[in-house]
Amino acid sequence: MNLNKLWIMVIPLLIAFQTAAQTESTGWLFISHSQKISQKFDILADVQVRSADQLNGFSALLLRTALNYNFNKHHAIAAGYAFLGKWENDESAIKILHPENRIYQQYLFNANTGHTEWTLRFRLEQRFMTQQNQTDFSQRSRFFTAVQVPLLANEDFSKGFYTGFQNELFLNVINKKNVNGSIFDQNRSAVSMGYRWNKKIDMEFGYLLWAQKEEDNSAKTNVWQLMITTSF
Repeated sequence: MNLNKLWIMVIPLLIAFQTAAQTESTGWLFISHSQKISQKFDILADVQVRSADQLNGFSALLLRTALNYNFNKHHAIAAGYAFLGKWENDESAIKILHPENRIYQQYLFNANTGHTEWTLRFRLEQRFMTQQNQTDFSQRSRFFTAVQVPLLANEDFSKGFYTGFQNELFLNVINKKNVNGSIFDQNRSAVSMGYRWNKKIDMEFGYLLWAQKEEDNSAKTNVWQLMITTSF
């Protein structure tokens, strides 16, 4: 076993555990699937389940799908729909659903540096947020970058362990007054440890620091996420 690769794999997660120990934590289960329907087109589908603070119950459900067009193996565009349901306690401690419907468009770029895999994504979302029988509209842009570095893997990185790093920045570009009054909406930075079963199935577990701008202040949440990615 290559000890240098082992340290690269372990140290980021140790830092994450030390950081997360200082505040509250939640858990996310994220399943992402891509289904090829022709040489150029794919159907994308995501399901994400989020827990409440300290894994105490259920707080949100995200369902997302899109039609994806591949220009080639590096460049793709997609258009789709997403539903986010958030359950929050009212003054009587009764959980109330706050639904959000989104239409979105995105551009995706994939590249390899040796066996290291890079992903860049730009997404534009039109958000319809309903609360107290009122629906507000806003538009948000998202800038996502991620890298997967093989560690204890075979030569072509079709199977084995890897470490992943990612960051996503969210900006309010239209009607920020309907969100938090700020251009900055949130940022998500993550580190993970994963295992590739084959070229079609990845599974990883990691830590995500979720920083959000709220109307009165800013909030940070520690998220422990299990992510399963499939492609057929």
